[in-house]
Amino acid sequence: MSAARLWLRALRLPFATASLLPYVYGAAIAGGAFRAGRFALGLVAVLATHLAANLINDVADSASGADWQDLRSYRFFGGSKVIQEGRLSARACRRAAAALAVLAALSVLALAWQLERPALLAGLAAALLLGWGYSCPPLQLSYRRLGEATVFLLFGPAAVALAVFAQVGRPPAPGQWLLSLPFGFMTAGILLANEVPDCSEDAAVGKRTLVGWIGCERGFVLFGAAAAAAYLLIVAGVLLGMAGELALLALGTLPLVWRAAGILRRRCRDKAELVRSSRLAVAAHALAGLALIADAWTWRGSW
Repeated sequence: MSAARLWLRALRLPFATASLLPYVYGAAIAGGAFRAGRFALGLVAVLATHLAANLINDVADSASGADWQDLRSYRFFGGSKVIQEGRLSARACRRAAAALAVLAALSVLALAWQLERPALLAGLAAALLLGWGYSCPPLQLSYRRLGEATVFLLFGPAAVALAVFAQVGRPPAPGQWLLSLPFGFMTAGILLANEVPDCSEDAAVGKRTLVGWIGCERGFVLFGAAAAAAYLLIVAGVLLGMAGELALLALGTLPLVWRAAGILRRRCRDKAELVRSSRLAVAAHALAGLALIADAWTWRGSW
C-alpha cells in the first residue's frame, strides 16, 4: 500500500462529507454575496479539525484496547486498523493530528483577523476540545454515552455556524440554527449505525455508548429515531418558509435509511452485513445533504 493510500485510510477521508456538507450548507444559507476567501479558510479549519479528531480517535481506541478486540478492517467501523496492522505508529498518528490542529488554528486565526472577531478562536478551541475529548482522557466523551451528542453538535450546529459566521460575520439567526439540526441528527445516525457492530468490543473495554446501553438488538431504534428527527425537521423548515420545496428531495433517501435499519434489526451481529448498513447510512446523509444544499442555493427563506 502506498503512503498516500495509507494516510487516506488513516484519515478516514470518505467520512469527511460529514463536516464538508453542513459547512457548505451553512455558507449557502448565510445570505449576501459569497465570499470565497473566507469560505476557503473556514473549510480548511473544519476539515482539518475533523481529520485530526479521526486520527486521535484511532490513537485513543488503540490505547483503550477497543480496536484490538477485532483486528479485521471493516473501513466503516472498528477504527482504521493502521496501528493494529503496524502500518503506522500511534506516535505518527498523534503527530499528524497535532499538525492538522495547528493548520485549523492558523486558518481560524486568519479568518478572525479578516473579520476582526477574535471570539472565533474561542470557538475553535471549543471544537478542538470536543473533537479530542470525544476519544481522549480525561473527558473521553464517547466512553461516557456523550459521544453521540458531541457528534450531533460538531457536525450540525457548529459546522453550519462557522460557515455563516465566515460569510456574514455574525452568528446564525434562529431559523438558521434550526436548519442545521438535520445534519447533526443524520451524522449522529451514522455513528449509531456504526456502534451496533462495535457493541461487544466496546463493552469489553468499558466504552459506554447509547447502543451499548439499549443493546445492539435494539440499536436500529436509535438509528431510526435520529433519521426521523432529521426528516421531520426538514419538513418543518419547508412548512415554516425557512427552506424551499427542493429540500423535500432529501426525503428521497428514506428507502436507504429503511434498508439500513432493516439490516441493523435483523443482522445486528453479522459484521459483513453491517458494512452495508453503514454504507447506506453514509449514502443517505450525503444525498440528503446535497438536496438541502441545492435548495439553499436557490431559496432564500425568512430566518
